[in-house]
This record gives sequence, structure tokens and C-alpha cells, in this order.
Amino acid sequence: MLGPLAAYLPTPRTPDGGVAPDVLAALADAAVGAGVDGVAVLGSTGGFAYLDGGDRARVARATVEAVAGRVPVVCGIGALTTADVLGHAEAARVAGVDAVLLPTTSYLPLTAAEARVLYRDVAAAAEVPLWVYHNPRTTGLDLTVDELVDIASLPGVGGLKDRGLDADDVRTRCAALRAGVPEGVEVGFSGDALGAQALLAGARTWHSGLAGVLPGPWVATAAAAVAGDRAQVDAWTARLAPLTDLGARWGAMRLAGLVARHVGLDLGPLPAPLLEPPADVRAAVDAAVESALA
Repeated sequence: MLGPLAAYLPTPRTPDGGVAPDVLAALADAAVGAGVDGVAVLGSTGGFAYLDGGDRARVARATVEAVAGRVPVVCGIGALTTADVLGHAEAARVAGVDAVLLPTTSYLPLTAAEARVLYRDVAAAAEVPLWVYHNPRTTGLDLTVDELVDIASLPGVGGLKDRGLDADDVRTRCAALRAGVPEGVEVGFSGDALGAQALLAGARTWHSGLAGVLPGPWVATAAAAVAGDRAQVDAWTARLAPLTDLGARWGAMRLAGLVARHVGLDLGPLPAPLLEPPADVRAAVDAAVESALA
């Protein structure tokens, strides 16, 4: 379903904290126009945890309308309880998304057994393919490759989104996942800096947050990776490193608004209590974006 690059859009907000659908539509159109292979909303970059059900549904509908079938739309459905996850999954289906993405959102980190039950129940009930999102840094649950392969074998799972600690770890995990998951389950990796290494290793999809606000450089990097041009991938990776390093430190959700200003879009305020990074970080983002676009 997904191609080499899936761009994860931030959720733009109005001054009073509501969703800004017109700005969201502009982000989606810019990403598709730049050549991404899929658009995702309500992931970590989209701040799903800070939105209620009504706002999430509005995000899904606005994105599906803006994309208009040009590429697949994936919608995050993470929540603390299975009942809430199922409600978000149904709202996303009604909005017309092509797939749903589920991280193991929790206050008390889930066990591997609890995660498997969650994915089993949601995959069985969802009427669109389910993507498994493994993000130990945020969720506190670090699944082994074998545990991910087991979950990926559940009926209704269409793909998974893994991540690695470094390039070697990405290559090792990618090879093991590709060898273990059932045919037809797409293997992808997140990480604005490391996802291209997964594509070089044979992964289907690079899931990128910063590609949602600055798609051009990530489209170029993904194209080089798909072509097997490691030298070009390394060149782009080095060029984007100042920005991806800032993203790793501050989070793509905090950086998205700063980056979007360079393409003429105002994403509005971050949800309280989140604050915009300090002045020195904003200046570093400006310099990094200018270098990426040079």
C-alpha cells in the first residue's frame, strides 16, 4: 500500500487551539506535490495525544479530502484504552482513510503480552489495514524482532513501523523482519535521519515526520535510497543532519512550526503546556532549513 516515503503531517491549530483544516490541506497538498508516496496524520508529529476524538476526526476528514486519492492516507489511532482506540479506528474509517496506525500508547508501559492482545483486538475489528507502530523511546515498550513478527502475523495487520538505534541496528532489524513477517505485510522504519538506511536495506517505507513540513529533501533522499545510490544518500543525510539532530533532541512536533514558516505556513500555537523552543534553537532551525533547501 505504501511506497518509499510516508510524510507525517503536523496538526495545525487555530489561535484558540482548534484544528486549522485549511492549513492542514495545504500541508497535504505540498507533500503530495513534492512526490511523497503516502500521507500520515495523527502520529507523534501530529500530536495525536493532545487531541480529542472530534478534532481527530476533523483531521482525518480534512486530509482525505485534500489528498483526494492521489496517495494513501494513514491515520494514527493511539489511545490509552482499547475502547478508545476502537472508536478512533471507526472514525478514521468513516473519514475514508486507507489504513490506521497504532502505537502502544499508555501511562503504565504495556507488556509484550498486553501489546499483542491490543493489536489482535484492534486488527480484528478495524475494517481497514492496521499498521503496527513500535516506538520504544516514547511508549516504554521495547519489542523484540520475534515479538514484532508474531504481532505482524495477526489477521488484519498490513504493515509495521519499526525503528533502530543506529544504522547497523536498522539494517539488522530490517533484514530479520523482512525474513520473518508474512508475505504482504509491509516493513517500514521511522526516523528522520535513519529511515533511508532502512530503504537501502530493503524496507518498503520510510516514515518521516519532518517530511511532512519540508518534503523535498526527504523525497530526494528516499529516491536515492530506492535507486541504491548510497553515496547520494550519505550526501543528503549529512546535509540534513543539523535539522534531524535538532528533531531528535526537541521532537518533530516542536520543530514543525519553525520549519513550516520557511514554506509560508503558520501552524499556530503548540498545545499547552508545550512551548516553542528557545531563541538559539529557533536560529539553529532557520540555518538548518536554509542549508537543506540550498
